[in-house]
Amino acid sequence: MPPKLTLHKLAENLIRESSAPFTAEDFEKRIQEKWEREISTSTLKQLKKKLSHHNHLIGTGSNDFLPVPVVLQKIGNLPLSIRLGKFEISKKVFFPGHRLIPFVSNDKIEPDLTFLDLEEKEIPKQKQPFPIEDIIRYYQYSGPNHFPDEIQVNDWVPEKSSLVVTAWDLSKIIRQYKLKEGDVLLINLIDYKKGIFRVQPCHKKELHLARLKMRSLFTSMEAALSKLCDNDSFCSAGLEKQLLYTLYHTDESLLQVPAFSLTDFLESLTELEVATCEEGGGKLVPGWKIHPNQFVCDEKPRIPRGETGSLDKIFRDLDLAFNRDEFVAILYTVMGSEAYRLELVFNTLFGGEGKLFRDQNQREVFYSHLRKLLKKICAELKNPESKVIVTLRNQTVGIKLSLIEVLRFLEKNEAGLKDLPPDLLEKIHDLDHFCRETLTRLADRSGVPDLKFIHDARLAIKIMLPHAASLEEEIYYQLGFY
Repeated sequence: MPPKLTLHKLAENLIRESSAPFTAEDFEKRIQEKWEREISTSTLKQLKKKLSHHNHLIGTGSNDFLPVPVVLQKIGNLPLSIRLGKFEISKKVFFPGHRLIPFVSNDKIEPDLTFLDLEEKEIPKQKQPFPIEDIIRYYQYSGPNHFPDEIQVNDWVPEKSSLVVTAWDLSKIIRQYKLKEGDVLLINLIDYKKGIFRVQPCHKKELHLARLKMRSLFTSMEAALSKLCDNDSFCSAGLEKQLLYTLYHTDESLLQVPAFSLTDFLESLTELEVATCEEGGGKLVPGWKIHPNQFVCDEKPRIPRGETGSLDKIFRDLDLAFNRDEFVAILYTVMGSEAYRLELVFNTLFGGEGKLFRDQNQREVFYSHLRKLLKKICAELKNPESKVIVTLRNQTVGIKLSLIEVLRFLEKNEAGLKDLPPDLLEKIHDLDHFCRETLTRLADRSGVPDLKFIHDARLAIKIMLPHAASLEEEIYYQLGFY
């Protein structure tokens, strides 16, 4: 006997069977026709709300939806390119990671994907541990379903910890086609639902003639995305949906390229940047949205105007390398631990110059805010808090303070961030972005903890701590200031 068809199952079937763009009103009409019974207004509202977050739909506003299968009918033949680096060539394996965006289904986890060679034989795969620093860059923009979460922690040497990931065996293909570093795998989508792809080796020189065509495609896509991202609902969609929608509406003449490379596209961007989605993974947003305040890696002369008001306004006016939420989280850690002296921490945060504020009025407003904040924090510290959250906050605050100490060290040696090598600047940016995202969520002790966020942040901190340690090593002992 077949299972009883529920209203939610009917709605799911209608979504997955959609073969053309539709509106929320179209969906409501179809479900009422199929159900043939009265549906309450609140239930209909819940069903329509489900549309915006469904993996198989791309919402372009509050009312319009584009089914993913419709997009794939048009662009599914466009190959994706995976450029093989030194690490993959030496290990004779490849990791798809975020490079399969936008053709990897969120209904599949990465280990379940299937790759076929040109003879239609399945390429062997195996779970293997690899050093975090070698493997993490392949998953930088991956969503939660595809991001590896199995870590082999080296308690003695944390920076030697490993991520366990699924690796596909390239030894036969490398040998047969004589692939070298910089050569490419063209990945053709065979079955989106089942997660099946075909791998076609390609030497790098074969793609050189198409560079202008690919550049034209990237420029057109960024122009379209810059306009689309003015819409908040589209701006909050994941990277996969944003790219699928844009490629679907791109002129077919521009799609006549050998392959689409996510990494090459992201490197070509001038106005857009990748930010973190609340659900995990990445999303494209205008640069001014991702940097509403100054990051620690921004370096601008301090020319305060005497702004008063909130702490955030004062901190922005003073060009400080932290915002109000980060400051609150730092105070929770400093005042709740005997490992810090408040005076020394304030010297680190504010430079210890004694001439920080524009005028006496700004100084008085700041200390008025500070007195209220300290009183509130002292009262809240009397109440118990989850040890997991306390540990996570303390570790993140430690990274944030070490980044600010790096700035002070550079200032003391009459140097600046502009004098650092690009790889160190990128490491500082990544660490600071993690600190800002995490401390902003940990600045309110009264809120109910988001368990998914705590899980993801605990995973990330294991990756970030070794990077912070290696950054200090490079800054303090390898730059040649002494």
